[in-house]
Amino acid sequence: MDLSSTVNIKYRGKKITENQIRILELLLKTKSQNKVAKILNIPTSSVNIQIKRLEKKLGIKIVESSTSGTVVTEEGQQIVNYYQKIKRRITKSSFIACGFICGEVGRILFDDIIISSFDNILKLYRMEMVKILGIDDPYWSYRLGDPIPAVYDYIVMVYRNRFDIKNLVGIRYSPQRILWNVLKSRGISFRIKKVVKDPLQAIELVKKGYSLFLNESLLRYVDKDLNIEKPPFYRDTKHTLNFIAPEDGERVVKTIRKKKREIESRGFEVVE
Repeated sequence: MDLSSTVNIKYRGKKITENQIRILELLLKTKSQNKVAKILNIPTSSVNIQIKRLEKKLGIKIVESSTSGTVVTEEGQQIVNYYQKIKRRITKSSFIACGFICGEVGRILFDDIIISSFDNILKLYRMEMVKILGIDDPYWSYRLGDPIPAVYDYIVMVYRNRFDIKNLVGIRYSPQRILWNVLKSRGISFRIKKVVKDPLQAIELVKKGYSLFLNESLLRYVDKDLNIEKPPFYRDTKHTLNFIAPEDGERVVKTIRKKKREIESRGFEVVE
């Protein structure tokens, strides 16, 4: 069964196609755009165009020229390694999958996980291919099973020039649901102008003038030129990031306890 179409590979919220990954994989082996073109049976110019497009989209340098040929940069290698890890993982009968926010905790707890949108991990879960599921939205945690609370998280304000409550970015299946309820309970009028699946996409939109209520655990992805502020109702946004593990619940609980110090060193508050 080919699941590659259900797991999106992204960098800073920008999708990377399988063809582009294939080119990078071959460049790592051959260090030659001419050889890559020959293997793929396409013009060398097409290889170069794909590389340039990817570099422009991601805003990073993917390859560099050297005396030994075309060399994939360290950041480019990390992208390829991540892609290959996911490809290996989805060939297994079951694995660990987390939403983008819960994935920040999942990376600490487990060695090999898939981090993707809720839509993707829910598909895999319903196909009974996920043994441990990390869910960003507490509401869905309770809908899908008996959740294991891992850590507490909060929501903060991120903006470029000024925070505009009438020009917000919404993130699907995220803890923002809690924030919207807080605003409604306080009689605060707001407007969601754009909705995305990925919080990293949401952060990119802030650079274009949108305002964002973002999970505090994701602040390391926010550029220094953006403003971050705790809302007056910051304490009311407290919520848990949860895991569902029908057959591995005890393992999850033990791992959280075992890695409590490391989790807290990353700024999280462990649920006791």
